[in-house]
Amino acid sequence: MNRLFIYFALIFLAYACQSKPEQMIFPENVEIIHQGNPPCPTCESKIVAYLSLSERSLYPFTDNIVNWKEFADSYPDLSVIIFLGGKAKDENNSKEKVISFFRKRDFPYPVYLDPEDTFFKMNHLENVPFDNKSNLFFLVQGNQILDFYEFGIPNLRESQLEQHFRMKPSEISP
Repeated sequence: MNRLFIYFALIFLAYACQSKPEQMIFPENVEIIHQGNPPCPTCESKIVAYLSLSERSLYPFTDNIVNWKEFADSYPDLSVIIFLGGKAKDENNSKEKVISFFRKRDFPYPVYLDPEDTFFKMNHLENVPFDNKSNLFFLVQGNQILDFYEFGIPNLRESQLEQHFRMKPSEISP
């Protein structure tokens, strides 16, 4: 009986360690490097993105995946927060280049630089059930993590916002 209990306890612990965190913790000791002009900076419904500068480029924040200004216009009641963690892998991810990258694009959302990877550590993102933990998007209500956000897949991008926040894109006037 004790072996059976220990076996189930180990299975439970293994499963518990491989899931999304329940609550999103926002560190206070990170530097905001781009303020943006978010349509709703205090909205409770939000997308929180994490990208490791030591492993990834800033490609997800180019207009190749989504036109970020149109996205902001389409979802005026949605907050988006970007955390860039870790040390830059090369000079293209240096602080100056990152600031220039977001400024040139007039990126509409706030971007935080977190060279010590505090955000990743505080939220125990090493436990998410993906092999690639260097580029993560979350749907968050208040501080409650609702789901991982499949931002790079256009059909899921909209359907997840509708499912979790009951949001549909607003019509953009020409």
